[in-house]
Amino acid sequence: MKVLSIIDSFKGTLTSVELGKIATDIFAQKGLDATWLPISDGGDGFLDAIEKVVSTERIALKVSDPLGREIDTYYLLDEEKKTAYIEMAKCSGINLLTKEELNPFLTSTYGFGQAILHAIDSGIKSITVGIGGSATNDGGSGLLEALGCRFFDRNKKELFNMCGGKLDLVQTIDATVLFETIKEVRFTVLSDVTNPLLKEKGASFVYAKQKGAKEEELPILDAKMANYARVLESYLKKDFSGLPGAGAAGGVGFAFHSLLNAKFFSGIDYILELVDFANLIRDVDFIVTGEGKIDHQSFDGKVIMGITKRSSNKKIILVCAINEIDLADLNNPNIVKVYSVVGNIASKEESMQHPRDCFAKLCEEINFD
Repeated sequence: MKVLSIIDSFKGTLTSVELGKIATDIFAQKGLDATWLPISDGGDGFLDAIEKVVSTERIALKVSDPLGREIDTYYLLDEEKKTAYIEMAKCSGINLLTKEELNPFLTSTYGFGQAILHAIDSGIKSITVGIGGSATNDGGSGLLEALGCRFFDRNKKELFNMCGGKLDLVQTIDATVLFETIKEVRFTVLSDVTNPLLKEKGASFVYAKQKGAKEEELPILDAKMANYARVLESYLKKDFSGLPGAGAAGGVGFAFHSLLNAKFFSGIDYILELVDFANLIRDVDFIVTGEGKIDHQSFDGKVIMGITKRSSNKKIILVCAINEIDLADLNNPNIVKVYSVVGNIASKEESMQHPRDCFAKLCEEINFD
C-alpha cells in the first residue's frame, strides 16, 4: 500500500518538511510504502516546497524583521531561469515575533522589500513571491519604501520607517525611484487570500486580530488603510483596493496590484502544478494531508481544498492539531477520516510544548483500512 504525506505546516510548531518526515517514518514502520512532499499555499514553507522540485540555490542575506531588527534569511535563485523565489514569512512573518511583540500598528514589511531589492540588484528580472504568514498590516508600505517609494505627510515632510500606524499620516507619495527600480521586473504573487483591502472583508477586520490587534482597534486600522488607499488612488488615477487579493498579507497584495503590476495566482494551484501532482499520485492509495487547524476555511482555496479537488479517486486522511469540523459535514466521500492531536492525543498546551512527540503518536493511531 502506497501512502503520500503532503501536509501544510502547523503554524508555530512544525513545518511541512518536519510533518512529512515524521509521518513517513511512522508509516514506514507499519510496513507501508510511504513518501512525503512539502507543501505550501504561498505562506510558511513556500521555499521548502519550491526547493524540493526546482533546481535552486539559497541566497543568504540580512534583512529587518517586522520590528526593524536585523535577522538572517534567504531566498531561492533558479539561475537557469533567472528567477528568484522569496517567502514573505521569512522576512516579515508572524513566526518571527513572540505573541507579546505582535502589534499591527508597529510591524512593517520593510524586510520583505529588502529581500526583493537584493534580488533586483543582483540582476534578477523574474520574482515569484509567497505572501502568506505575515505579521503586518501596513498595506505593503514598508516593502514599497525599501524599493524606493517616498511617503510625505500633509506638511510635505518625508515619512520613514513605514508601518501600519503611519498610514493615516500619508498625504502624497513619489514612486519615481521605485518605478525605475522595477521597470524590467516581472512579479508573480502566490496567495490563497481573495479578500479586498478595506471594510468588513478587508485586511484589518479579517486578519489584524491574529496579528495582535484588539477588537476595538480594527476600525482604526481600517481607517488608516483607507487613507493610504486614497492617496495611492490619487497618485495612480485608479482604485486597486477592491481587487481580489488586495487584502492579502495585511495589504501587501494591494501594493503588488497597484504599484508593482504583479500577476496573481492561487498559491496551492501553482505549487501542485509545479510538482506535477496528477502524475505524482497516479499509483498512490492514500493521501495524508492537513494543517494546524482544520475548520471550514480550510476548504476555501487553501492546501486541503487544493489537494482534495485534485484527488477525486483517492482515499484522503486529514490530520491536524485542532479539528473544528465533522466528517459528515464535508460531503466528500474521498475524505475517509480526520485525526486531531487535541482531544485525542494531548491538550492544546501539551501539543504546543511537545509537537513532534504528539504528532508522531497521532500518526501511530492512523488506520489505513
